[in-house]
Amino acid sequence: MGDMEEINGFIETIRTGDVKARREAVNAVAACGSEAIDPLTGALITAEDNDVRWYLARAIGMIGEPAIETLIYLLTVSEDPETARYAAAALGEMGEVALEPLIALLDDEDAQVRGFAALALGRMGEPAITRLVTLIEESEGLRRRCAKMTLYRMGGGGTEALARSVMNE
Repeated sequence: MGDMEEINGFIETIRTGDVKARREAVNAVAACGSEAIDPLTGALITAEDNDVRWYLARAIGMIGEPAIETLIYLLTVSEDPETARYAAAALGEMGEVALEPLIALLDDEDAQVRGFAALALGRMGEPAITRLVTLIEESEGLRRRCAKMTLYRMGGGGTEALARSVMNE
């Protein structure tokens, strides 16, 4: 666990360092755990450089399950689509731990939120494919269409799974 001064130092390195220093800072700040979520989130919200946003979002995502709620919040309420996009990417990188919260967002009334959830599920790969096929089989309406579109956008294994599910209808 790191203290706030150390966490802020890592964040500053993410903002201003070279690629190697940024990568090391991401790993170091993520190792600080839950204590780093709020400062990283604040830095992500105010960041204007997309590279910096990516490193900050990646650090939040590397913290794992304790960061899911924060990333979902950023994805659903951020007024900046770039911040939401990076939050979605970080959720997708988390893997199965973020699967169900993302599936739930396929019902969101905001099309942009649904799109970001689909983006995150697409990044997740195989765990998402299996769950999306089940969703197609068990759902109707918007949720089902979103699951189909997500599989289609995934290409490869997603497209194959979509084709199999359509053939079974």
